[in-house]
Amino acid sequence: MATVLPDSLIEEMEQVQETFGKATGQAIVLTDQEGNVFTRPVATGAFYEIILTSLQDLDHPFKPTLRRLGSLSHPVILEEWIAGLKYVIIPLFPGYGQTYYLWAGVYMEEGTKALIMPVFEAKMKNHPAFAQLKKELLAQPELSLEQVAEVREKIAVLGRILCKLLSGCAATSGVPRIGEMTSRLLTGLEKDYLKVQEVLQQLAASSSAGDLYAFAKENEDGRFQVDYAAGKGAPLLLNAVFQQGDGYLGQAVLGKEPRHWRTPAQDPRSLFFTKCGLPQPEYLSCYPALIYGGRRALLLAVGFSKNEQVQSYDLEEQLVASLVGLSDRGEKLMRREELRKEGTLRLKEAVRQLPQVTTYKELGSVLLDTLMSMPFSPSPVLVFFMNQEDAESTYYSRGWTGAEEQLYVKDLEERYSPQAFLSASIINEAAGERYLLECPLIAENAFKGILSVGFRQQSEAEEWRAFTECIATLAATAIRLLEKDSRYTKHAGVFLDNLRNLLQDTYPGLHRVSQEASGLAYDFGRYLGLPESDSERLTRSCLLAPFQLELLDEYDFFTEEILLLKQVDRLSAFYFDIEKPLLSFGAQVLALVLQHTGEREQGRRR
Repeated sequence: MATVLPDSLIEEMEQVQETFGKATGQAIVLTDQEGNVFTRPVATGAFYEIILTSLQDLDHPFKPTLRRLGSLSHPVILEEWIAGLKYVIIPLFPGYGQTYYLWAGVYMEEGTKALIMPVFEAKMKNHPAFAQLKKELLAQPELSLEQVAEVREKIAVLGRILCKLLSGCAATSGVPRIGEMTSRLLTGLEKDYLKVQEVLQQLAASSSAGDLYAFAKENEDGRFQVDYAAGKGAPLLLNAVFQQGDGYLGQAVLGKEPRHWRTPAQDPRSLFFTKCGLPQPEYLSCYPALIYGGRRALLLAVGFSKNEQVQSYDLEEQLVASLVGLSDRGEKLMRREELRKEGTLRLKEAVRQLPQVTTYKELGSVLLDTLMSMPFSPSPVLVFFMNQEDAESTYYSRGWTGAEEQLYVKDLEERYSPQAFLSASIINEAAGERYLLECPLIAENAFKGILSVGFRQQSEAEEWRAFTECIATLAATAIRLLEKDSRYTKHAGVFLDNLRNLLQDTYPGLHRVSQEASGLAYDFGRYLGLPESDSERLTRSCLLAPFQLELLDEYDFFTEEILLLKQVDRLSAFYFDIEKPLLSFGAQVLALVLQHTGEREQGRRR
């Protein structure tokens, strides 16, 4: 026999559904066990409005699914309509033999839209509003796994609220505030994340059962610390710490369900409060919550006098704990996304800069600059190169004291060698409560060094591990390029020496003249303000000047020097022309040097 629900209760449930619909962006429908809709469906957008309107034209559209699923005991996730478009059905058991079902959806997970659209078009192409439906679906966002979990948890909270309202608690003195307060909190969530201190102050100032409310979070070391408190004696409880399993609070964090104790003053487990300077409580309620990073938290409701209405506020406080946990996770996730976007920009800049470095010193400097500009503010940072440059280990660092730096470098030299090294990064817990993420630099299957980045917390090191490993991979690529350039330079030097020896044996005069020109070119270039590298390029161009350029082209060495010589050759072709081709500044200097040296040699012969 169906239960008759009062209009006031239906209206209150519709208000709560509307609030959660806006908070989740999902369509929400509430049916009885026969599939009859008895509250106003919530449609948060044109796509849902069209779909729900189409369903109203069908005879009992929800009944076949419920009949096929049978008696549900837990929520189910379905994608029967269109593969990839998911919705959830949550059974509600108010306790008087009737079962209700909360339907919420649809959503699509990240990366599935491209697969969903062809199926949707094939199935819905004959719908009168197909064009608009397709447009609206294309505009629907794809949800990451974290966003999906957040939406599902909000829907689960809605299910608990509706179940409590349906069970008849709307008639008690405490519950009329449930819809009001949760609606207010959810409305706040739509605009911004919840401020825990303000939520606790609202609870403490209301007609709720508690005299003191507090919120404790799990720290990195596994202990719990009270970070927020409001109400009677709140300052005394702030920053208080308790261990898992220790006392009432330590026992409460071991489970997921609320824990309630009445008249705990006679129990030694209540000494936590007296040690903080508070009177012994008459009752205590603890509500576990889950916050960002999988860490646990606890909402405390403490009463210092007897109150017969305590049980009436149980659901409200439990919902507040859930919403505060949701808000914390949402806020941290959003902040993490912002930081990751900033980190990605730094990573893109590193992709551009690192392959362009020409020395290990420059590589170390760019790596330090890149890491120190990362949004996680590392401290300290050290880049260690093994057996590079003069066969000695070198390193570059920031944020270390001299003594610490020397000890750490010695430790690295003892733990890593070209014959014994790790191929994956590790987190090394160092003195001073620092966690050093050590990423090996491996190029061509050989160990080249270590990129070490310091973090304040191990969880922070884990969170930014992938980013740091990417930078280490880029550094290894830069090392490969440096080694390749070094080999190229060495081979080019051997090639030039052989050419010069051949020239000295066959044309000693030409060898002497080109040698003089090379020295003059370097001095003249430096005098004119050319960089060291450009002046050395002029030197090599003079040494190569006696040889045929076609021959030099075949060996793929000294391409820039050959280009300068070709420009000078083009200039000589226009010797009698008034308008001569434009030359680069380096080519002009080279032309002057070669002309001056040639004229001086001719003068000697006269």
